[in-house]
Amino acid sequence: MPKRILIVDNDPALRAELARLVRAVDGEPVTCASAAEAIARLGEGGGREGGGIDLCLIDLDLPAAEGTAVVLKARACRPPIAALALTARGAGAVEALCAGAAEIVAKPFSPTRLTALLRRHTDDGAARRSFGGAAVIGDHPRIRQALERVDQIAGTDLPVLLRGEPGTGKETMARLIHHASARRDGPFLTVNLAAVNLAAVTETVQEDSDSSGEHDRRRAGWMMAAQEGTIFLEAIDELPPEVQRRLLRALRDRVVTSADGVPVPLEARIIAATCCDLDELVAAGRFDADLHAQLRAVAIEMPPLRERREDIPALAEHFRCQVNAREGRRVPGFALDVMHRFSQHSWPGNVRELEYLCERLVVMAGTRMVVMKDLPSHLRIQVIDFERATRRLPATGVDLRELLTELEERFIAEALARTGGNRNRAADLLGLNRTTLVEKLRRRFVA
Repeated sequence: MPKRILIVDNDPALRAELARLVRAVDGEPVTCASAAEAIARLGEGGGREGGGIDLCLIDLDLPAAEGTAVVLKARACRPPIAALALTARGAGAVEALCAGAAEIVAKPFSPTRLTALLRRHTDDGAARRSFGGAAVIGDHPRIRQALERVDQIAGTDLPVLLRGEPGTGKETMARLIHHASARRDGPFLTVNLAAVNLAAVTETVQEDSDSSGEHDRRRAGWMMAAQEGTIFLEAIDELPPEVQRRLLRALRDRVVTSADGVPVPLEARIIAATCCDLDELVAAGRFDADLHAQLRAVAIEMPPLRERREDIPALAEHFRCQVNAREGRRVPGFALDVMHRFSQHSWPGNVRELEYLCERLVVMAGTRMVVMKDLPSHLRIQVIDFERATRRLPATGVDLRELLTELEERFIAEALARTGGNRNRAADLLGLNRTTLVEKLRRRFVA
């Protein structure tokens, strides 16, 4: 049975061209000339929500940003309907991605590429994909500020520094920047420098050693693989000093050396991320001051989840819809006391911790609402106000192990909050050594 693809565009010639491409992939085009007509079509029953539509192809350049409204409607259907958004301008791309668009396609588009995208999103596995993978959910002022910054710099090639605790969504933001930029059709390459160090940087590298040459080749390989796209360097603070200097030269000169020693223009955007205070590392001589200056010219702060609790319900609903669509579940929502407990929790693992928990809860619930008994034990216990609570043992008794777990979790979260995520200083506040704190975070909170 052919897939029904909704085409939303107010240009008759473009609608006809898009319909031709849809037929080329054995799809059935359903054309609409306005957002209102498309939203009405998606609201039709026809045996299932979404009017029987399998995929949306939406022109973002409709008047008054109406294209984004269609993206939102498609995402709100059950199950969600993937949306491919076309635009000739960078403006609106970030908003559409945040609304849940699966892809942004630049106009004028390549028929070959668009046909490939249509095939990819209409194959038999399409229903299990994550919709809006680069979505940044939330309305907290700091999130809005971060998205405004993305709008400002998406059309440039300036390097970007993303700062925030583990799990705050730095890679998601990096993908959003990539998809909102002119490089969206190029590769997005993630390099976890902490993992690279563990695998390949096991000894101090000397400037004239063979290992130094290997680092050059690795770095050149990353840059070459990301040409015409974006390279995301996670844990930039883990980069060895020698490689920091070479990265600085590449950024300044916009040239890298290929594996065979040939200078090649650097045609990749650099986005770096860190959980650390780079100012402190610069002061300690552990990070190159000039490289820091290059990166922090465009810095975006990702706030911890405990500082934007009002976004937790929207995030939880976003993850519920994703898991329902991906895993074939039909969980209708979270009980009110569950959502209240989510809002009370300190989320040391931030958005990542919430995502993993929602995935587990939705998969286990299957078709019913998520209720309190579904929560892990450390979230089921009653939250106690430690400032005002009685010091006496309650008549009904208490689960001391869970109570102490809750207290430890709160104090660790507060120490990290006070120190801006600096684990060394947080460990000092808690009377722990850093390795003990890191192990506690890794074991309990998905650091």
